[in-house]
Amino acid sequence: MSENLENIITKGFHSWTRNLNICIPLLINYVVQFTVMFFAAIAAMLLFFGQNLSGMASMTEDELFDLMSVSIMENLTGVIIIAFLVFLILVLFDAYFFAGAVGMSQNATANGDTSVTDMFNAGSSNFINIFLANFLIMLMMIAGIIFVVPGAILTRNYMEVVESTQFTSGILLLLMGIVIWVIYLLILNVVLAIVLYSIVIERTGAMDGIIRGYEFFMENKLSVFAMWLVIFAVSTAVAVIFFFAGEVIALIGSDGLNMIWSLGSQVLILVTIQPLIVIWWTRLYMVRTGKNIHIDELLTDDWEQSG
Repeated sequence: MSENLENIITKGFHSWTRNLNICIPLLINYVVQFTVMFFAAIAAMLLFFGQNLSGMASMTEDELFDLMSVSIMENLTGVIIIAFLVFLILVLFDAYFFAGAVGMSQNATANGDTSVTDMFNAGSSNFINIFLANFLIMLMMIAGIIFVVPGAILTRNYMEVVESTQFTSGILLLLMGIVIWVIYLLILNVVLAIVLYSIVIERTGAMDGIIRGYEFFMENKLSVFAMWLVIFAVSTAVAVIFFFAGEVIALIGSDGLNMIWSLGSQVLILVTIQPLIVIWWTRLYMVRTGKNIHIDELLTDDWEQSG
């Protein structure tokens, strides 16, 4: 069954309204990430300040800064180990629950309904490959730093001669390199947008998923770019609305309301926008690759004629 982008967006929205539980892995991931960061902060405070923890309340800002600087230098190995472990735990959990959300979206798209069982099945089967794919994509993004290197070197070499032509050229080259790097990141984000979804849906490895994702983009450039634009527009609109709502709450001057809105807005996005985005990308991939799609009789007649 062929669907155009309008049908994919509309039917994807309908799938989301029928399967609001797709937000569960995203919410669990948020709670887990917050919990890990909380305990990591406690561990860091114990490591950095130790016996001085009780006297921190009476210290000035300069004394606290000096104490932290000395503690970090004295426990640099511990800092690196904690930072690495926290990063590893966070990205592994993120990979697990993202795979779970995609797995639930896949079943909702194919069968009409999904359950938390689908989250556990997809998460346990794919989180390592999602983690590895994210790592490879991160390396590709970091590789773009090569655009900044020439300007950075030229600027550094002539930093002492601020008024020199070479220094000015270095600054311009550096700014141009940053702009090119940002453009490179945007292009990479669009081209590889479907990679993680292909890994879960096809139950394939990280490298194969990247190849499949790239091939999917090459065969569906317009659809992928249009979906990316739709998601960007929706996300931007929501961000603007939430920003102005936050400004209004700030004008009221209530710290309690600010905290409630800060937490509530994040949860609201996790419950609505994020699962909807996952469903849209999942449906786009499944439709364009000929996977089985659930046919809703309430939508069939009208959308079949337009699709």
